[in-house]
Amino acid sequence: MMIRKQIYIAPEQEAKLKRLAKTTGRTEAEIIREALDALPETSDPVLAALLSQGLVEFVGSSANPTQAQAAYQRYLKQVGRRTLGLSQAILEERQAQR
Repeated sequence: MMIRKQIYIAPEQEAKLKRLAKTTGRTEAEIIREALDALPETSDPVLAALLSQGLVEFVGSSANPTQAQAAYQRYLKQVGRRTLGLSQAILEERQAQR
């Protein structure tokens, strides 16, 4: 069962959506559903640990190359001083569930 939704998107997003639909042969609705499915759940404990350590950063869809480069440089700085590895985050999450 599908639920009908109306959304507002920027003109640039509409153009991108139309290009994707045309080049992939899928409907605009399929592309929107796939994009939504690809977004992580904010309650994911591993994602929360990565976010808290600055190892993951959400960059808006309107990010330009300069903003993306700045985000990448922040990531590199954070990785150099990180104290919580992914395996440690998983172990801590498992201990918290006990």
